[in-house]
Amino acid sequence: MRLLHRRNFTALSLGLLPLAFGGAAKAADDLSLDQLIDRHAEARGGKARLDAVKSLAVDMQIVEKGEVIEARYRCDKSPAYRIDIYAGGRHVFCEGLDGNGTWIWPGASPAARQGVDDGKRAGLEGIQFNIYGLHAFPALGNKLSLDGREMIAGVNYYVVRVDLAYGDPAFLYIDPQTYMIARRREVRAYHPDMDATKQHLESQYTDFRDIDGIAEAFLQHQVNLADGAITQVTMLKRIRHDPALRPGELTRGFAFDKS
Repeated sequence: MRLLHRRNFTALSLGLLPLAFGGAAKAADDLSLDQLIDRHAEARGGKARLDAVKSLAVDMQIVEKGEVIEARYRCDKSPAYRIDIYAGGRHVFCEGLDGNGTWIWPGASPAARQGVDDGKRAGLEGIQFNIYGLHAFPALGNKLSLDGREMIAGVNYYVVRVDLAYGDPAFLYIDPQTYMIARRREVRAYHPDMDATKQHLESQYTDFRDIDGIAEAFLQHQVNLADGAITQVTMLKRIRHDPALRPGELTRGFAFDKS
């Protein structure tokens, strides 16, 4: 599961230079891009199973700056999403994307307000990385290219560059043994609505589990590559494919659950 958003809850806007990750060495046994994407899709559950998913619901716990919060993320292919944040059992924030663009709703406010443009890019990216298989990205207007191999901590990863239709590139590090995305690097604003300053971040994905025939990562560490500090840990508690969403749940007018 690749959740990143405003507080890094569902994939955000990226702004990355390929040289930021150093030269990727080419190995004699390299797979082609098509072969790699095919093996990745098969490792996750197969293209047909991934394509069948229309919506997603994820409940998670997030640790950031010593604070433990609960989050509920919902999205579908319309595209739309919302994420509700709870601290100490109390609703403190929600945000989303609907037919009128991105919105944010601090818990103390009477209604949602319009979000920033970077928030929309983040929301779209989050939906695509969370609900679509990588093989489906070209049909969404994104471009995939193989950026060679890169050795990190003894693993000679395949590096896939993703040029998003609406933003800057992301770099995915695919493990040559499991064919799962184990790392993802990007330069982005950590909280676009609050601070537009961009940082060089890496998301690390582990604890893969089979959920209804689809492999999902249940643990994510976010690392600031400038100093190696772990800035956020996300632990999935529950994930459902094609849940029964309530009418209007992914719109800004839908009232949040208070607890």
